[in-house]
Formats: sequence, structure tokens, C-alpha cells
Amino acid sequence: MSEEPLTLDLLRRGESERTAFVGAYEPGRVAPHVCALLNGEGGSMLVGVARGGKVLATADDTLAAQTREYLHQNIAPIALFTVSVDPTPDGSILVVDVPAGSQRPYVFEGTVFVRQGRQTVKADAETMRRLVERRASQPLRWERRASLGLERIHLDGDLIAQTIHRAQERRGYAFPDAANHEAVLEQLALSHRGQLTNAADVLFGRDVARRHAQTRVRAVRYETDKGDHFLDEQLFEGPAFSILENGLAFFRRHVAIGAEFPEGSLARESRPQYPFASLREGLVNALVHRDYASFSGSVAISIYPNRIELWNSGRLPKGISARDLQRESHASILVNPDISHVFYLHELMERVGRGTFKIVQECRSLGMRLPEWKEVTGGVQLTFFSRSAGLDLNSRQKDLLHDLAPGTAIRIRDFIDRYASEVSDRQARRDLSDLEAAGLLRREGSGPKTVYYRTDKSP
Repeated sequence: MSEEPLTLDLLRRGESERTAFVGAYEPGRVAPHVCALLNGEGGSMLVGVARGGKVLATADDTLAAQTREYLHQNIAPIALFTVSVDPTPDGSILVVDVPAGSQRPYVFEGTVFVRQGRQTVKADAETMRRLVERRASQPLRWERRASLGLERIHLDGDLIAQTIHRAQERRGYAFPDAANHEAVLEQLALSHRGQLTNAADVLFGRDVARRHAQTRVRAVRYETDKGDHFLDEQLFEGPAFSILENGLAFFRRHVAIGAEFPEGSLARESRPQYPFASLREGLVNALVHRDYASFSGSVAISIYPNRIELWNSGRLPKGISARDLQRESHASILVNPDISHVFYLHELMERVGRGTFKIVQECRSLGMRLPEWKEVTGGVQLTFFSRSAGLDLNSRQKDLLHDLAPGTAIRIRDFIDRYASEVSDRQARRDLSDLEAAGLLRREGSGPKTVYYRTDKSP
């Protein structure tokens, strides 16, 4: 089991409003912190770690399963979070990744907990009032609205049964009456007083596109990077799980695998032009985070000779920028928490809040140009660049790379003074961020102490 860079980074940074440590492997001591993170902006809980960051004991999968089951049974209302075992140089620890809750306030043993700086405390009356008012002021999410015309017979019973089995056997999720699909759907907030929701339709509807045409996904393989001619075009519809499978099959059909002969070796290594795990993660994110309420919106897969674009309707959550998605830690806000929850139970989401960083991490480990997120034409677009895609560097970036030897560093102010005095500070910082994204620079520190080191990679 490899070490998680983000977990090691959290250990180094210490506790904060979004990071909590607890030394004892006692679920009853973990639950208040998880409850508090759900009532805030989400974050991570590291279990088996002293307040100062020292690892105290070793965790295993059995302990993770026990903790997960306890949290599911004792925190209300139902919420999505993930419990993982992460190795560190001093032993394995439990890590509970928690998104911002969509149904605040969350309660443990009749008490609402919140984070105040580095502390988890009981919510006072004023905090309780704000949490309740905030929930009351939020409009009913599209995924929780009734799906007009949807009846139980329109759902794929085999797919529901498969989800129940995986949730119980692989996720340790308990259903009091697993054989009763109506009760399961009610427990997962996919049915309310006998009325099936839009989320139930998206996840299990046999003919969901008849009721919600925007759930269709268009996939195109273009002949050139200009997108003027296409070689293949497909339109996928059906439950979201089927759409995901069809999308991944489209990737496999059109993404080339290149062969390389490492120096000094006669053995050929097959290396894909794109990291498939990241493509899968990107498509899952597009399906669970898209704006389903936009009837003119959709999800689009576009494969060009040197890039792949995944577009979904919607916007980034408030307070999160496109560049934040490339960073190790950012607030985790689920756009469609009910749909996300079932994707997790169906083993299609591993850890909440870490998907985008995993994508960046995989591309970086393969020495590829880092992917880019941006808001464009009413949606969010994720672009992957092929291994053979060239870099379009400006003169400032070229001069810096020419002068900066591998292993040496430069500060932002020095770059501005020496190479970028004729452009805005914002553009200069973007120059450095783009070089970091391309793997040509490595950033260390934050704020005024930020330093960029030249890597060994050639442009």
C-alpha cells in the first residue's frame, strides 16, 4: 500500500478548521469531529494521531470497517463520508474524508458539533439558529424533486440489488430490510412518501432519457484538434452507471497506447497516451457533479488527436476556483450528494474530496502535462493533454527555463522583476503556475515564502 501524499501533507500541516486529529481508535471519540466537519466546509479526520501530529498506533481494515459502521449508525441525517487506512512512515492510520454536509445540522447522540479553529465544540444557540436557517433557506435540490411519471416498474431492479450487495459486502453499509427495495430507496433518500425522486431516475431508471433528455451523453472522436471533422460519434443514455461504462468503452476504443524502449533495455514498455484511472475519475466527477436541473445541459466527451475534454453543465461550487482543483486540499462540496452517495456505495467513488488531486497526482507521476479545469459556456471543462502534446510557452517562460538550472529555485518577486515586468503580477503568477502544471517547476511553501524549483523535465 503506497503512502498518500495528501495525508502526509495533512500530518505536516497539523490541525486546522478543516483537519482534526484524535489519538484513540474509539468511534465514539471520532464521531463528534466527523459531525463537526459535516456542519462546516468538510475536511479530513486523522485517527491514531496525537494533537502534535505523532502517529500513536497502527490501524487496519477491520478497524476501518468498524468505525465506518458506527458512524453510519450514529450520525444523523444520512451522510456521505469515506474511511480509509493510509500508511505513513510511522504506521498506518485511519483517515475519514468528509464533504460539506447538505442537510445541516448533523447530530451525534443528540448534540450538534462544529469546528472553531482547531477545536470541535458543541454548537451554541446562535450557531444552531444559523445552521437551521441556512437549511430552511436552501431550495429543494433537483435530485430530490419528484420525478414525474416515474413508477417503481420503471426502475432496474437488478441494478438496485447489485448496489445493495456492494454497499453491504464492500462498504459495510447496513440496510434494516435489504430485500425491500422500496425501503432501501427511502433510506437512501431516493424516495419520499412513496414518490420516487429525480436522483432515483438518474441512477436506476430504465428509460430515464424519455423523462430527462438532458441525461444523455454525447461522445465524439475528432479527426483534427480543430474539431471540424469527426471519426466517431455516439449518444449514450440510460442509468448513470451504464453511461459510465459506455463512456469508458469509448475511451478504450480511441485512446492509443504507445510503445517505448527505455534506454539500455530491449524490453518494450506500453504506456497509454492518457492515464485511464484519471479519465475514469474525471468522467465520474462529470456525472455526479453536473447540473441536472439545466434542461439544455449535458455531459460531453470530446477526443482530439492531442487532448481529451470532459464538459458538464453547471458551475464550480462557490468559493472554489478552477486552480483550487489542482491543489492538494480544497473544500469538498457535493453538488448532488444523493447521487454521489450511491456512486460511492456502488464502488465508483473511492474517497470524497480527493478525486481531482488524484487526477493531478497520476498525471504528475507519469511525467505528463497536468490537466486543466475551467468554466466555459455554461459548464465546467476538464482537459487532459496527451503524452505527445507539445507545450506552448511564451517568451517569459522560455527565458526562465533557459536560465534556471535543474534543482535551483526562484521566488515570485524575482521572476516578476527579471522576466515579467511588462505584464501584470497576475499574469506572471499564471506563467509560473502553468510551468508547475506542466511539471517543469515544483512549488514549495505558500504566500510570500513560495519558491519554485526547476525540475529535470525538459519542455
